[in-house]
Amino acid sequence: MSAVPATPNIHLIVGEDDYLAEAAARKILEAAVPASCRETAVETVDGRAENAETQLASLKACVDSVLSPPFLDPVKLTWWRHVDFLPGGGRSGSPSEAVKTALERFADDLATHPLPDNQTLVITATKLLKTSIFAKRLMSCAQVVEFAGGGKARDRLEAARMRLPDLAAAEGLSFDPGADDAFLSKVGADTRIVVSELAKLRTYLGSERDNVTAADVAEVCSVGGEEPELWDVTDAIVQRNPAKLVATLARFDGEQGFGIMLATVVEKLFRELVVYRDALDRGWLTPYGTWAKNLPPEVAADLDAAGIGPGVNKSSWLVKRNAQNARAFSLLELRTARFRMLQVREKLVSSTEDDDLVRQELLRIIPRPRRA
Repeated sequence: MSAVPATPNIHLIVGEDDYLAEAAARKILEAAVPASCRETAVETVDGRAENAETQLASLKACVDSVLSPPFLDPVKLTWWRHVDFLPGGGRSGSPSEAVKTALERFADDLATHPLPDNQTLVITATKLLKTSIFAKRLMSCAQVVEFAGGGKARDRLEAARMRLPDLAAAEGLSFDPGADDAFLSKVGADTRIVVSELAKLRTYLGSERDNVTAADVAEVCSVGGEEPELWDVTDAIVQRNPAKLVATLARFDGEQGFGIMLATVVEKLFRELVVYRDALDRGWLTPYGTWAKNLPPEVAADLDAAGIGPGVNKSSWLVKRNAQNARAFSLLELRTARFRMLQVREKLVSSTEDDDLVRQELLRIIPRPRRA
């Protein structure tokens, strides 16, 4: 998200990571408001609201604050904080028409009537639909910062890994090789928890040293970690990595009905990979994820019906990845694996068999066959 700001004193900060959003907001606050008058010159409006009535009330409080000039202080800052009902960011869908209209009117007023130089508006929101009228109008007059969020666990961890050196440096710390991975694997990707655990490491190390080792992480840091996700399991399967599979499945221990859900997901995975592998073997699909130009129309229609063909709106990256995953198995292995998953799911649905059946079957399937 980007915009060319017309005024330097309206700021929109969007991100589900509340620590990063608040840190950015406080940085603006510290630059705009002298320390001597922050207690009286900063007005905070809560943007968390569950229904149209409370949403309109929150917006009105923000507007009233913006329209009220500084009284005794030389400057004033309004912080509309934790707004969770902007277009695309509502917890229960889009805002009502009345709320949406009021938001658009507010953005129009900000764009057409710039704030005085001694006033600042900061808006922190969890999500925002960038194509909405409100967003487009506000972005024409505001400085915009967006922190990426959501996505897969591995994407969140990668984003945390990129931020970690700067966050550690703020505590005067650096990580020995491998210690950063051990740290994130243990505490997870939530920035607020990361900062808290870095502070613990700082206290633990004291003034003796500044480098963090894997042993320090094991000794001091608390377990946080990302919630396990099913694509972590499917990643281990297509990588044919039994150790990773066992470690990932252990994170789901105790979840009610997990075996049936896992068997269903894995059966679907093998079912799709069968089609991809067959297309690869027949020369209909290249290992780089492109379909043959001379693909017979009836074959293309069958592939489309299976949900993977050239007429299906799948990204080239996704087709390439699935083609690569299919190449990890032979066609016979994939068909056998799918048949086994169907059998396991049937047992789990029709009896009180233990969920561990899925794990046992997968550990028979994914090891690579030994060469004679």
